[in-house]
Amino acid sequence: MPETGIDQINEETKPGKTDALSSHLLGGKKHHDEEKNVENDEVQHLQKGTDYLTTFLLQQGIHQQKTVSTTKPKGVDDLKKDFVENLVKNGFVNIGDDGRTVLTDKGQEYLTKQTRNAEMRVTLAKLRNLRYRNSIAKTRKKRSSGKKTRKGTKKSAKRKKRQ
Repeated sequence: MPETGIDQINEETKPGKTDALSSHLLGGKKHHDEEKNVENDEVQHLQKGTDYLTTFLLQQGIHQQKTVSTTKPKGVDDLKKDFVENLVKNGFVNIGDDGRTVLTDKGQEYLTKQTRNAEMRVTLAKLRNLRYRNSIAKTRKKRSSGKKTRKGTKKSAKRKKRQ
């Protein structure tokens, strides 16, 4: 009889040296492992853990908040339909005979107003950017003009007092 687990494994892997009982047990374990659903076992283990934590927190006085979402978020197609319905409802577009949207006068006015607003915002952003770039250029000029002095021409304060 082997003394360690490694010797036992080595003895069992050699053909002809295993007896019927050990081969039957190993076959049963192999069959059990193949049939075992690990996912269900893990889910049950996690549920036991959550039950334990829930009871622990309830004992500490922390109550469970119920947040149940019954609706799924809308998909892209649904959002597109809602967008078109809002445009039709506000009177910006009409649906033509062929099923396509047609821009109304009110929609054209709104579109031009939005375009003008966007153009003004872009112009304002360009001006701000230009002002920022000019201020950076000025600070660079100031810094670079200070470096143009010759070495040795500056006299320390101690030398000035002595003279």
